[in-house]
Amino acid sequence: MKFKYTILAAAALCTMASCNTNRTATTTMGQVKTETLGQTEGVISHVLYGEWTVANVGETAVTGENRPYMIFDKSGTNPFIVNCYANDGCNTINGAFAVTPGGSMKASGEMASTLRMCADAPYEMAVSLALRNVRSYKIEQVGRDYLLYFIGENGNTLMTLRKSDISFINGAWKVAKIGQQDVKADSEAEMVIDIAELKVHGNAGCNVLNGNLYIAPDKQNSLQFRDLVTTRMTCPDIATEQALLVALEKVETVTPGTDNDTAYLNDAAGNTLVVLKRLNLK
Repeated sequence: MKFKYTILAAAALCTMASCNTNRTATTTMGQVKTETLGQTEGVISHVLYGEWTVANVGETAVTGENRPYMIFDKSGTNPFIVNCYANDGCNTINGAFAVTPGGSMKASGEMASTLRMCADAPYEMAVSLALRNVRSYKIEQVGRDYLLYFIGENGNTLMTLRKSDISFINGAWKVAKIGQQDVKADSEAEMVIDIAELKVHGNAGCNVLNGNLYIAPDKQNSLQFRDLVTTRMTCPDIATEQALLVALEKVETVTPGTDNDTAYLNDAAGNTLVVLKRLNLK
């Protein structure tokens, strides 16, 4: 049986520095409804599962690249008892949450934690307390991002987590355009993007390409290419390869086209650097 979850109050917004982008999709914002059994199971299946980055603990903003995080997984047999593990900046915490209609959420049993001592873990205690004291939750959607609020017994927000959904960029792609220049149809410039592993590999047009991906936790549609390396062959179309590598180093965001077969890699100002077309490989 399939369930649907509802997003309320869709609106066109200029958020998170997206006003300057040339490829800005309509940004929606609204609360995800979890009032009924069907809505709740739908939200668990389609939104809650996956990795969330801790954005705020209480009123304190969490900063830095290596942040506390939480992963809800699908290993449970009861759809309303959601297994999870988290990292509080020092220790790993394992447990489960009972999630029921009306926005109720509470730890189901004890939360087990490793017992490491860390010299620099400023959010450790607050994250651990939030996981143990959460009584309800709320999820909002902002563009392609979701915000998950852990709420305590007195209605205060204990912790805010964020998840970006750029799964549309997963898969194999052909480079169709670099800047304003169309890439030749017979070019070998292709790449496979793996968001789960944060890896990219393929061919830059002449040489084999490999590298890492980074998703900035505070930036909508964030995608950066890092540590790119290639083999060192030369070929007649080496200029196209060099242009592609220069462009990839400047990429800050990715936005989808009007279908699932086009993606735009943009710089910090929102200017499109590379246009990708999906390869439907068997």
